[in-house]
Amino acid sequence: MKIRIGNELDVARLMELNAEVPKAAHWTPRQWLDVFREATPARICWIAEDESAGAAGFLVAQYGGPEWELENIAVLPEFQRQGAGRALLTALLAEMEEAGAERILLEVRASNGTAIRFYEGNGFVKAGRRRDYYSNPVEDALLLVHMR
Repeated sequence: MKIRIGNELDVARLMELNAEVPKAAHWTPRQWLDVFREATPARICWIAEDESAGAAGFLVAQYGGPEWELENIAVLPEFQRQGAGRALLTALLAEMEEAGAERILLEVRASNGTAIRFYEGNGFVKAGRRRDYYSNPVEDALLLVHMR
C-alpha cells in the first residue's frame, strides 16, 4: 500500500471513495475543494493506493499548532483490515511527531465499535462524549485523543 499526499486533482476520486464508505463523514464538493483551497484551517489529505486497484482510502486532518484534528478517514470495504487505515493513520502520526504537535483529536459515532477499536489499537484514548453530535440518525460522539 502506497501513501501519498492528495491534491485538488483528486477531488472527484475522493468524493467517489467517500460515497462508497457508509460510515465516513460525507462531504459536499465544496467541502472537498476547501480541503485544498482554503488556508484556514490548514488541512492535509493522504490517499492510500493499491498498485492494482488505485485509491483504496483517504484521511483528512486539520493541522498546525499543538492540537490537530482527524476530520475524515475512509477505506473501501474490500481494503478494510488489510493495513490501509493503519498506513494512513501512521502517516498522520508521523507528521504530528515531526511537527511537534501535542495531540490529535477526533470524534467517532458511539455505536461504531469497529472504528473505536481501531483507534484505541493505535494509541487513542477516550476523552469525552458529545451528546447528540451526529444527525441522521441522531447519536452521541465519543471524543478520542492521541497524545504525543
